[in-house]
Amino acid sequence: MFDLADLLGVKVISEPWEGADSLPYMFNEIYKLHIVTLDGVPCIFAEPNGETPAIQGVLKHFTRLHSAAAMPVVLKMNGLSGERRKALIEARIPFVAAEQIYLPFMGVILQKHLYSEAKLREKLMPSAQLVLFAYLYQSNHKMYTSPLAGRLKISPMQITRAIRQLHKLNIFDVSKDGVQIVISGKANHRALFERAAPYLLDPVREILHVPRSGRINELPRSGLSALSEMSRLSAPQLDTRAYYSKTCKLQGENRLIDYKKQMRIEVWKYPPTLLSAKSDTADPLSVIVSLRDEQNERVDQAIAAVLKKMWRVESGKQHYSAYAKL
Repeated sequence: MFDLADLLGVKVISEPWEGADSLPYMFNEIYKLHIVTLDGVPCIFAEPNGETPAIQGVLKHFTRLHSAAAMPVVLKMNGLSGERRKALIEARIPFVAAEQIYLPFMGVILQKHLYSEAKLREKLMPSAQLVLFAYLYQSNHKMYTSPLAGRLKISPMQITRAIRQLHKLNIFDVSKDGVQIVISGKANHRALFERAAPYLLDPVREILHVPRSGRINELPRSGLSALSEMSRLSAPQLDTRAYYSKTCKLQGENRLIDYKKQMRIEVWKYPPTLLSAKSDTADPLSVIVSLRDEQNERVDQAIAAVLKKMWRVESGKQHYSAYAKL
């Protein structure tokens, strides 16, 4: 399912609409109804339970829903044909469907975000960081972007926004090969990583301490635990694992009580093994970024060794280790 917040660049809050219970049964039979707040603007999202009604039927239903809710009504779909999109726009029926969005009542607000997006962000978007690391993990100077959406499990529009941000940061050149979009680094891989350093996003959203268990032990290593696997750094006493989920929140303590009975869990902003060659360890570049605030000479030396191994140069030619699966 597409991430509306990332697509629009606004805060999105969704919750069941209590007013749906007062509607005729027909409406709840045809649609799932939620109240969605888009950057402070409330509206009703109506998602068909089955086949989407004809345009005239949708228009009739939405007129009734608008009257009952006193707010805009948006048709939510997973897919949309070009013909149906044109018909909805002609009927001025708001809709969201994958990367196809028509929200006329949000025009001024979205325009504001559109223009502000032109300014460089202080940090990379998660999608931009994934695109950058995917490029750095492969050996070619050029990379076609069309396969990235599937590999990185994000939408084509997110890929487009990510490439736009990286291009503005003077990290990538962007060109076309026929209809294909091609990106190429403006320096070698190590230099690009260093150039991007001020903008790299710490992948760790939150730190928790949870009791050791079989389920927790299956999470991929991250932090110092991952770095010790990649280098000669001694393994830390407190084992660190990475956790990512859009649907299930992990419960734990903010403080450490007993390192023998607990594990340090990093809640990540994107899947930690998405770019990793090993399913039990987070990808090295993301781990390195997560550790850049560590004030420890041994950690710095271990990071330097990993980067040297990743992009070693022999006889003027750059070689790559098998750290990633892309």
